Amino acid sequence: MSHHFSKLQVGDSLSVRGPKGRFLYRPGAVKALGMLAGGTGLTPMFQVSRAVLENPKDSTKIYLIYANVTYEDILLKEELDNFHRKYPGRFSVHYVLEKPPNDWEGSVGYISKELIQSFCPAPSPDIQMLRCGPPMMNKAMQAHLDALGYSKETQFQF
Repeated sequence: MSHHFSKLQVGDSLSVRGPKGRFLYRPGAVKALGMLAGGTGLTPMFQVSRAVLENPKDSTKIYLIYANVTYEDILLKEELDNFHRKYPGRFSVHYVLEKPPNDWEGSVGYISKELIQSFCPAPSPDIQMLRCGPPMMNKAMQAHLDALGYSKETQFQF
C-alpha cells in the first residue's frame, strides 16, 4: 500500500475497508503458528508474535514467511531479527524478495508451496496458519495451503 499512497496527490480520494475478521488467540491453543505475510500484512503477524513470545506461559512456536518487493520495503526487520535471536527455537523468519539486492541471501520471487513446506509447520489439527497481504497474494496463499492439505479450520486470513 505504501507504493500506492506515495502516488496519491493532494485532493485524491481513497476507499478503504477492514479490518477483516477477528482472530482470537488463546495461549497454548496450538503448538505452532505458521504465518504468511506480504508487505504491510506483517502488522497483525507482528502483534500476534509479540503477544505470544512475551508471554512466559506460552510455548507456541512461530514460523513467519515474509514477502516484499525490495529490501527497503521490509518493515520491522530489526525487531523480527531480534525476536529470532531472543527466542531461538520459538521464532523463525524467512524473507522473500521479488527484486532483491545482489548480496541477498533469502528467497527470491514469491511465497511458493515449496517455501511453505520448507519453513512452516506441516498440516495438523494442532497448528494454525495465518495469512495477510494483498488480495492476489491472499488468494494464492489460500490455494497453496489447500493444495498442501491444511484444513479450512486451521487457516485464518486477516
